[in-house]
Amino acid sequence: MLWKKMLRDMRANFAQFLSILILSMVAMWCYTGFQANVIGGNAARKDFEKNANFSDGWIYGSGFGTEEADRVKALDKVKDVQLRTKILGKADEKYNTAEMYCIFQDSASVTVPYTMKGADYDPADTEGVWLFYRFAEAWDLNIGDRLTVHVLGQDIEKEIKGLIATPEYEFVCASSDTDTDFHNIGFVYLAQEVLPEELRINNEMIFTCEGDPLKLEDDIASALDDNYSFIGDRRSVDGYNRLTDELKQHDSFSYIFSFVFVAIALLIIVTTMKRMIAQQRTQIGTMNALGMKKRKIMTHYLSYSFVISAIGCVLGMVLGLFTFGKLMVDMFSQFYQVPDWRPGYDYKSIILAAVIVFICTAAAYVSCKQILKIHPSEALRPAAAPTAKKCIFEKLPFWNKLGFNSRYNLRDVSRSKMRAFMGIFGTCMGMMIMTLGLGAYDTVDYVKNWYFSDIQNYEEQVLFKDSASIEDAEALRGEIDGELIAMNMISVAADPHPTSDDIISCTLSVTEGKGLFRVSDVDLNICPVEKGTVALTMKQARKLGLKKGDKVYWKTATGDKWNENTIGLISRHPSVTGITMLREDYEAAGFDFAPAMMVSKNDCTAAEDRDYVSAVHSMTDLKAAFDKNMEVMNLLVYFMVGFSALLIIIVLYNSGNLSFNEREKEFATLKVLGFKSKAVRRLLSTQNLWLSVIGVILGIPLGRAPLQAMMDSNGDAIDWPCYISPLTYVIAAAFVMLISVLVGFMFSRRIKRIDMVEVLKGME
Repeated sequence: MLWKKMLRDMRANFAQFLSILILSMVAMWCYTGFQANVIGGNAARKDFEKNANFSDGWIYGSGFGTEEADRVKALDKVKDVQLRTKILGKADEKYNTAEMYCIFQDSASVTVPYTMKGADYDPADTEGVWLFYRFAEAWDLNIGDRLTVHVLGQDIEKEIKGLIATPEYEFVCASSDTDTDFHNIGFVYLAQEVLPEELRINNEMIFTCEGDPLKLEDDIASALDDNYSFIGDRRSVDGYNRLTDELKQHDSFSYIFSFVFVAIALLIIVTTMKRMIAQQRTQIGTMNALGMKKRKIMTHYLSYSFVISAIGCVLGMVLGLFTFGKLMVDMFSQFYQVPDWRPGYDYKSIILAAVIVFICTAAAYVSCKQILKIHPSEALRPAAAPTAKKCIFEKLPFWNKLGFNSRYNLRDVSRSKMRAFMGIFGTCMGMMIMTLGLGAYDTVDYVKNWYFSDIQNYEEQVLFKDSASIEDAEALRGEIDGELIAMNMISVAADPHPTSDDIISCTLSVTEGKGLFRVSDVDLNICPVEKGTVALTMKQARKLGLKKGDKVYWKTATGDKWNENTIGLISRHPSVTGITMLREDYEAAGFDFAPAMMVSKNDCTAAEDRDYVSAVHSMTDLKAAFDKNMEVMNLLVYFMVGFSALLIIIVLYNSGNLSFNEREKEFATLKVLGFKSKAVRRLLSTQNLWLSVIGVILGIPLGRAPLQAMMDSNGDAIDWPCYISPLTYVIAAAFVMLISVLVGFMFSRRIKRIDMVEVLKGME
């Protein structure tokens, strides 16, 4: 009997219960979708790392030999040790002179390349090369093809024996790109004997161990007699750490979006159940008088929220795993390289579903317990009309000057505070999500303009081969009128004797100060690098606790001493982190200036025929590559806008629906008194409009903070300042208000069909 009653009540309050089902479903959909990506990614990474015997620590220096490796391996808690030579080289010019990390080894025991296609890596094979599979896909290379790389002044041409991946490069991005373009970045594994004997200098020693590798530094330093640069762990490897940061970001998103939709669902449950139980006061009293226990009646009304939220959670889990979760995995698999990455799930999804159901049921309990305290004899009688008293708005000095519509709605808002709060909070959250989504578009355009118009004050980019001499580069610069730029990987610290925890790996950019390759300050204003000083990027300065005027210390990957410079500028760059300094200061420190590229405002196509030039890129090409990589942002915007619209529609419709049901008798009375349906509808629409305006105003400042947090969660290697244009706020607000108006029209037919006789008869 009670089961049939529940179904009848749900049908009578279909809109409200459908909203609860949708909101609980969307909450679990968001959570399960994001978590499917996170759980599946972490599981795939764990297998990937295990199969590759991924290193825990990296020891950087120069000239490591088997004796040093044996001493490190003999240490307690150290398991496996691998020597290698790793150098950043370049691919042949027909492959866009892509940056190519070249790794030479005489064995393979730590961080073993994972074979995607072809033969496994063989460090004894001097005729083969093992190539990053995504680079091969980008350039349509396959097993048996020939590949030429330029490294350490050598042109090495070998047969591709295998296509590989490695946990060390789950993320790769060329220094000239703001995001991944596999045409411009790759890595290869070769036998160490491929290099001439005098170039076989092991500059890295990688090892696996038990526990934190940084805690072994004292023992390692003693074993190596302090003859090393520094020690890093997995957190220092950008190719690994970027995906770690990305998955943490998605994990946070799963809870944030779930919270928003569950919070709205709770408000709807409280208002819906409170109204329905008040309407069924006499039915409850009758059941109680007939001997039905209050506990059974309570269970009956709690089952409404329990059943609806449980169905919603189950649907959300299924949809999240097989739709949104799969979409997320497919999308991010294009940027991060983890074999066998599939959507995953774990017990936490079931726990969260149980929590959502419990919270929704508890919210219904709060609404039910008051009515069940009433004695059956009293409950059989209709509830006494509430005592009329002045609302807080009537104390306003201009109250008497307000029109009927305004005073009527202000009194109603005062009487139904929870319903009003639901409308404001839901609209506020919708405005926040809408602004966040559209603001992502603004941020992309803002960063693109900052990067390509302000920092890169040139039109052409010429990339040099490793074999290019400084004389060749300077001669070309004189012909075309350009600026030479050198880039090297360095380590940066705030102390001349740092520990590994206090060292950051980043990039050293050396410019000639001609204003073509420029630097911006923290406010994104273009500033010159002053002679005798360096510019240090903002995120790295904060991490090291440095500011303008402080000393910063840096060393190259093969260097044996820390160089000291004064920070003359805290700078910002979207993708290149580290130090920028002038060529004259770099050479004064005893370094040879070896330019990696030349930039110019003039046409550089004539330089393509030079044998020391590997490629020439125009600004048009660079912008096109940037736009292609930002296509993922479209999905983010569609997702945000879609869920924002859904949230606002549900909230405003339910607010209007509850308002209509609670005031149906009042509306009927107004129609009897001569009010037209249009005027009655205006009463209902006005309140929705007011709540929307308040929600929009409160939601305007809330979008910027989560957008910046989303950008910052990409790690220290990326520095994207968020920007939301005034037009975006206007568009988001207009969208919210449009939905509010359209929702108002949804009640037009219901207002016209009010049966005044039946409604007023029920008042007797």
